[in-house]
Amino acid sequence: MSTSVQSTPAATLDESTVIEFLSANPDFLINHSELLEVLEVSQGVKGATSLLERQVSVLRDKNKRIESQLEGLISAARSNEQIMKRLQHLTLELLRADSLDMLLSTCQDVLRNDFNADFVSFRLFHDKPGTDMPGLHFVRSNHAMMIAMRSLLDDIQPVCGPCPEEQLNFLFRENGSRIQSVALIPLQCNHSIGLLALGSLEAERFHSGVGTVFLSHLGELIATAIAQHLEH
Repeated sequence: MSTSVQSTPAATLDESTVIEFLSANPDFLINHSELLEVLEVSQGVKGATSLLERQVSVLRDKNKRIESQLEGLISAARSNEQIMKRLQHLTLELLRADSLDMLLSTCQDVLRNDFNADFVSFRLFHDKPGTDMPGLHFVRSNHAMMIAMRSLLDDIQPVCGPCPEEQLNFLFRENGSRIQSVALIPLQCNHSIGLLALGSLEAERFHSGVGTVFLSHLGELIATAIAQHLEH
């Protein structure tokens, strides 16, 4: 009596099995490095290339991304360092000012020279009865333009972008028509003491996407210095 022997078909490996095996044995290709040169991966219109060449290409792209990120971090660090130096210079100049007029004049000079503001304007509240408003920087709190900007003053946060012509003329007088973008910085020290406006001849200098953290710090520093003189 003859006995027939049936052959067992070879086990079929699907992708998930291969992936599971390689995941469980991450050093497999290291131990069998000869496979790196014969395994091929698709490169689209460029045809096929060895897995080793593909890995080298991926590593190069990754290194380029890392280098780009590093350059961005270095650039940001340098920019922040410059900002800190400028703020330190402004702080020292404010400490040297022995009067409000000198302080405001110092602010205008430093903001123009160190922070590249084309125009600098202060509008400080002055509501003491029986006294005239001393100089061009003061305004009554019930002035129509200040009332129109009340929401900005109450919100405390700086705002950047274009500004209506009427407000530009109020803030920058004869230079209002030349200004393309502004940064409006509320001045707060326990209470609202007014507004600092920076004007630029460039439309993109102060746009709505500009970060306002630095401008907030600038406003707090200047408001604190001004408040010290207003209390005397």
